[in-house]
Amino acid sequence: QDSLFQYFAFVNQISTMSEEAAEPAPQERRMANIWIKPVDGVDAEALFAKIKADIVTSDPEYNLQWDEKYKIENGKIYATFTIALDADFDEEVMEVIECMEDEVAGQGIVFQTAME
Repeated sequence: QDSLFQYFAFVNQISTMSEEAAEPAPQERRMANIWIKPVDGVDAEALFAKIKADIVTSDPEYNLQWDEKYKIENGKIYATFTIALDADFDEEVMEVIECMEDEVAGQGIVFQTAME
């Protein structure tokens, strides 16, 4: 009877271990702070709303998320976003903004870092 009990305890332990192993690891993320200078005459608030709404990554798994806090200073928009570490954020975000040449005079990266 003891060996039967030990066997079921062992099977239960293996089952629990495989359930834990099946849980996906949290996604590794990158944070980037960028600046965007609107073309003269373009409303910065409206431009930033458009950027947030229009940028869709090539893979939904990249999970682009814009921080709700941003500032407009000296005619530039300063904003922060996070995206999957596997994503090429330059291609997925910065190049898309660059293509908005009728509304964007310039843009750049203040900093970017991998989050742990």
